[in-house]
Amino acid sequence: MNLKDLTIIEKIDSPSFAQADSKSEVFENDMEKICIAIDGFKQKLKEYRIEDFKFYANQQLIDDLSASYIADQIKVRTGLQVEWLSGSQIVYAKVLSGIKSFSKVQRGKTETIPIYLLSLGSAMINLSYFENHKFASTWSLPLGPREIQEINEITTTTPNNPIDVIKDYIGAKIGHLTRQIKPSANAAIMIQHADSLSNKYLHENDTVTRITSKEFDQFYKNTVNMPASYMMQEYQLEPAVAEHTLPNLIAIRKFIKLLKPDEIYITDMSVITGLLMQEAKKHTNKEIYSDDIITTFAKNMANRYLVDENHAKEVERFALHIFDRLRHVHMLNEKDRKLLTLAAIVDDVGNFINQSSRYEESAEILNANKLIGLSEKENEIVKEICRYQTIDEGPGKPDIGGHHYRNLDSHIQLQVAKLSAILRIAIALDASHKQKIKQIVVSLKEDNQLIIHAKTNADITLERWSFNKRAKLFEEVFGIKVSLKQEGMNR
Repeated sequence: MNLKDLTIIEKIDSPSFAQADSKSEVFENDMEKICIAIDGFKQKLKEYRIEDFKFYANQQLIDDLSASYIADQIKVRTGLQVEWLSGSQIVYAKVLSGIKSFSKVQRGKTETIPIYLLSLGSAMINLSYFENHKFASTWSLPLGPREIQEINEITTTTPNNPIDVIKDYIGAKIGHLTRQIKPSANAAIMIQHADSLSNKYLHENDTVTRITSKEFDQFYKNTVNMPASYMMQEYQLEPAVAEHTLPNLIAIRKFIKLLKPDEIYITDMSVITGLLMQEAKKHTNKEIYSDDIITTFAKNMANRYLVDENHAKEVERFALHIFDRLRHVHMLNEKDRKLLTLAAIVDDVGNFINQSSRYEESAEILNANKLIGLSEKENEIVKEICRYQTIDEGPGKPDIGGHHYRNLDSHIQLQVAKLSAILRIAIALDASHKQKIKQIVVSLKEDNQLIIHAKTNADITLERWSFNKRAKLFEEVFGIKVSLKQEGMNR
């Protein structure tokens, strides 16, 4: 790719690999063929004299142990280091590629239209919603090898029409989304990673094309009863892709009926487009896309679990101020600052389930609802920062230095401890949820004393009590005595 304008210079595909019940089996069974294919890519890099490259792999359907084994085998045989992509990173890349696709759709239009991005994949179907070119929300629907296997098992044991069974199966999966999604007037839908549709309607060098509702309906009728072998030949599909085609088409049709879009678009911009956009942003000073997608996703989660928005904003403000003033003390970077921001937004989601163990519940929610755009390691850091906001002592309660903490990956333990300590103090400064403290001034004295001056005329007895309880971790982690002093607003 030319990163200046994201034009493709050359695209090369590897051969297809054997199919198996799990992705890790596919990789392990075909390691020899995979490494031969990688050597072919390396030869092409040499021909172009390219030294700037990335080697990604999809970890959505592979456990950590298998991923480690596969990465080691590839490195030993080819010398290349795999960068595994989590499901949340893949969703983020899809969202970015959707934004790139929208720029072609909106070109020449006087008004921006709401757009849904329906993205198919090997493990998930994702539906994302955009307003005024900005990401608003996303929903996920599992439709991977396990679900395909379930569909096959059901349809082979019934005398009824298999298509009707698949419709019921997909309908049941989509059911919970229909209660969350309200169709937007005059909206468009962009369908991504639908190989059969792309191969049918996209002309050479096209990246986006519009089709009518009638064209989609006709395509659906022609394809839905098509034998798999004929489908593979008609639309140039690999066996694994052909296996997903029918369930995916039924899902697309159900989403179109649900959303009632005015316009339907097909795009072949993909995860790779999103990854390249991230690389391009690193290499140029141009504002290719906004960085607030991850934050928006976190805020949507906080809203869904009825987090006190004003309290969350205040905690975020205090936490970032303390972080910025103590950079030479904590020695953390901008990525850590972003993770602290996200933790401040979502640390209280567990309150929706159980107030007495809200931070442990927050960690459980975050474990099940990964923040898009973050790696597995980054998601774990945010989750653990939230868990360690618990200050209650007792059996089974999380404690920095305790059993759970000692079992964390050693590479993240210090980050978790430092960021947890900062966030604990920030939470204490709005313990009443009444935003009493208007401003803080952070002063680090020569005798290793940190003083936080709280500017307010209000009674902050509760904040002071909470601060004294929550400051203990900060003092242990940084070796600095910390105190809170109140200053009136007239000073």
